[in-house]
Amino acid sequence: MSTRIRGLPQRQTDVLLVDEADRSVLMAPGHDASHLLNPTARAIWELCDGLTDPDEMVGAICQVFSVTMETARADVTYALEQLTAAGLVHWTDGEKRLGNER
Repeated sequence: MSTRIRGLPQRQTDVLLVDEADRSVLMAPGHDASHLLNPTARAIWELCDGLTDPDEMVGAICQVFSVTMETARADVTYALEQLTAAGLVHWTDGEKRLGNER
């Protein structure tokens, strides 16, 4: 993973996901742009639950889309960087992860 993304990604609560036929679109109040998701990015968006770390996402993408670890890691890294840059995902410190409370 990129050194810029650490912890657990979590969807912003005010972002609306709209599924239309064969496409998914993210829209956030106050943002001028909507964000079209391909099937891989759609799956990654769902995994941004504040509980799933990027390495777990890579494993899930490998299984669901039958791709190599290298491809899945590149896809997850790119999607998370784009979602973060667009303000659609924020990062938690991972301290409160289910089963890892301290």
